[in-house]
Amino acid sequence: MALAEARELGLLGPGPISTHLAHAQGFVEPMRRHSPTPDAARLVDLGSGGGLPGLVVAACWPEVELVLLDASARRTDFLRRAVDQCEFGQRVTVVQQRAELFGRDPDARHSFDGVLVRSFGPPAVVAECAAPLLKKQGCVIVSEPPESTEWAAVPEGRWPASGLAECGLEAAEYLRGEFGYQVLRQVELCPEKFPRRDGVPAKKPLF
Repeated sequence: MALAEARELGLLGPGPISTHLAHAQGFVEPMRRHSPTPDAARLVDLGSGGGLPGLVVAACWPEVELVLLDASARRTDFLRRAVDQCEFGQRVTVVQQRAELFGRDPDARHSFDGVLVRSFGPPAVVAECAAPLLKKQGCVIVSEPPESTEWAAVPEGRWPASGLAECGLEAAEYLRGEFGYQVLRQVELCPEKFPRRDGVPAKKPLF
């Protein structure tokens, strides 16, 4: 199993593999519901790492076309083996590149229906790196941390409307069940000034 190899390589976090599977499967329903083209969606897994949630989404959603994006050669080498092992063929591809550069690629920019995000970075970095990849009305599904007192007191604390709007995004839905997911919608195409050059989104966050 690909996830067992990911665990052996240290690319999977703590906890049972079954929990990681359930968490990854949780991305499918909101993405199907919010994607502008659910029957033939084109998605990118931002910072795919050990293949979660990308590999699981691809297995659960046979019609999807998916790019597994990661900057690390070690992780993308694993991902290519996993794609071959899972026999996903040409509908799942692996790209080794920083997200900031990928967002400037003419073949990638404004070309995806959805972006999957798990443990990629803080909200401002997620927004700036995901938005340039999305078509208008595309969506981002972000895995969220467990609810806390701070979250309950400031519902929009992690995803302020003014900050998201700079990238053409808005918060569409927050889902809380066994796991939490934030849905962001691309209401306007991301301005050409984003993403900024490598490392800047993290060093000088928009919000």
